[in-house]
Amino acid sequence: MKKEDTLEFIDKQIDLEENIINIVKENTSKLGNAFVKDLLLGIAQDSKKHAALLKSLKKAVEGPTPFISTDERDKIAKGIEKHIELESQAIETYSELIKKSDNEQVKTIAAMIHEDEIRHHALLKELHKTIIEPETLTEDMIWDILWKDSPWHGSPGG
Repeated sequence: MKKEDTLEFIDKQIDLEENIINIVKENTSKLGNAFVKDLLLGIAQDSKKHAALLKSLKKAVEGPTPFISTDERDKIAKGIEKHIELESQAIETYSELIKKSDNEQVKTIAAMIHEDEIRHHALLKELHKTIIEPETLTEDMIWDILWKDSPWHGSPGG
């Protein structure tokens, strides 16, 4: 798919997600059933997330994404590692709730959240592996790129 077609597709999807959000807002504004309302609002929240991800994707398709500095990498890596740990705990606790509860509504919601937590956990691990590690550009890497194949190694005539 050409870049222009990809960008057009992304714009259409952003509009679609924002339309979903607006429909849910309209349908839930006066809804009295909190359970149904919250389920619909949860779906709308996913649509907000999708729209945000699509907007970021659009920026990435339009041009290069900035590198992550070593300091940024270290800070975000620690946060992601903690987040991975917490998501793992959430997976366990929701799994336990699903097994132990006799209430079908509790089981249904717990199962939905459990599935989300499993996806979150996998995404965070993938983010850590594919973005945090390889896109960190250190000063040593820059110098290595600049000088490793240079016959002069920074001085005239070698």
